[in-house]
Amino acid sequence: MGYREVPVGTETCLGCNAVVEDGTALCPTCDAPIDVAQFAELELKLKPHVRQARTALAVSTFLFVLCLLMLFSLRASLSAVATAGFGALLFGGCYVLSARRPLAASVTALSVFSALHIAVVAQGRAWLLFQGSVVVALKVILFVLLAGGVKAGLRIRDIRRQSRPSDRRFAGLLVGATLAAGIGMGLWVRHREVAAYQAGFGDAPDTMDAVQE
Repeated sequence: MGYREVPVGTETCLGCNAVVEDGTALCPTCDAPIDVAQFAELELKLKPHVRQARTALAVSTFLFVLCLLMLFSLRASLSAVATAGFGALLFGGCYVLSARRPLAASVTALSVFSALHIAVVAQGRAWLLFQGSVVVALKVILFVLLAGGVKAGLRIRDIRRQSRPSDRRFAGLLVGATLAAGIGMGLWVRHREVAAYQAGFGDAPDTMDAVQE
């Protein structure tokens, strides 16, 4: 007499819609509790922190869009408009991501924002970071908002009990990658500018000879 497989009951995780077996306490995909009452209680605890993280990214996106519109209306340089457009797309994408991954979205936005400023310092133009009181104020506001978003994301991680021993190692690698990316971009831009200047300087004698002839 052969054995028949007994069907196993399943449930759907309310957090990520993954299918799990009956009796599972936590979803193996997102670590959310399977029990409806526990899940509702968890969501109530997470709601203010998720709102804080998403609000920070939403305000950052709005500021970049506003800067983009102002620069476009003032017919600013293409590089300035492109920078504002890149910021708007970056923070807008992070805002969309924050609906599911608030910590990852906030960390990504803060890392790129920091790398861009490190690049300016690596070019030897740190004074540009403090040019104009309005620009400085906007940068301080953005940094405070993004830091608050990261803090809220960390709180969400702790409430969900998603802390892992490898988190510190990952944080160290992320800081190192941010510094390396910023310094690399700054040195690359500086190298391009020096090369362009040398090329133009090298053409100068030829131009002068042509004028004398």
